[in-house]
Amino acid sequence: MKPQNFCLPDQALSDEVLHYTDCGLDNIYLSNGFEYECHDGEKYLTIHNLDGLHEAIGLHIVLEKKAPNGKEIRFLRTEMGLSQHELGAKLGVSDQSVARWEKGQTDIPGTAVFAFKVLYIFSLIPDEQRNDILSEFIHALDDLARSDEVGDQIRLVYTNEKWADAA
Repeated sequence: MKPQNFCLPDQALSDEVLHYTDCGLDNIYLSNGFEYECHDGEKYLTIHNLDGLHEAIGLHIVLEKKAPNGKEIRFLRTEMGLSQHELGAKLGVSDQSVARWEKGQTDIPGTAVFAFKVLYIFSLIPDEQRNDILSEFIHALDDLARSDEVGDQIRLVYTNEKWADAA
């Protein structure tokens, strides 16, 4: 598993790199954005903008070309605030399928990977904007579906030894 390094752009890099495992992932390292403080002889770790860090980790996972591994699936599901049952319902699979993906017992199918990544990205949109964006997205999908209905003609022309849309 390749280490993933994260840092805050407006801060200098730290001399120390923090191996951040509290998110449940083994390959996350912070190059800055954290500090240690001592209170009453106890050493405490503070991570700046923890929500922003988790969002950056989530975006990194969903923007990679590869499918997320089990721990990454669990991380993203948890970040979305979904149970295995709720995620399974959204993806059209059982909660047991989600559990098997998270345990690494089976691979998540390609279509579920795509839908899962889209779900995560949509979860980052503020609630007050999400419904409008989802409505536009569904409308666009409906338009695509209607254009493929039986009876629609697709006109092609052959020129310069290539086929192309006539329109």
